[in-house]
Amino acid sequence: MINRLKIEIITVNADVARKYATIYLSLEKKGAKIPINDVWIAACCMEVGGTLLTMDKHFELVDQIEAMVIK
Repeated sequence: MINRLKIEIITVNADVARKYATIYLSLEKKGAKIPINDVWIAACCMEVGGTLLTMDKHFELVDQIEAMVIK
């Protein structure tokens, strides 16, 4: 199924972990925490330079990625 949909699996490596830390610290500094799993999603998005399509408005708090909230 993954191959048919052309889904790319993003490996969580040291680069993604550093992006996670950058996002987490930025959010903490602003006093705007989001769920931890969503910080990982944002870090993966940042790693590939993609735009995150989501229904979760809290991704708009992440300055390091482009998030498009679908209503």
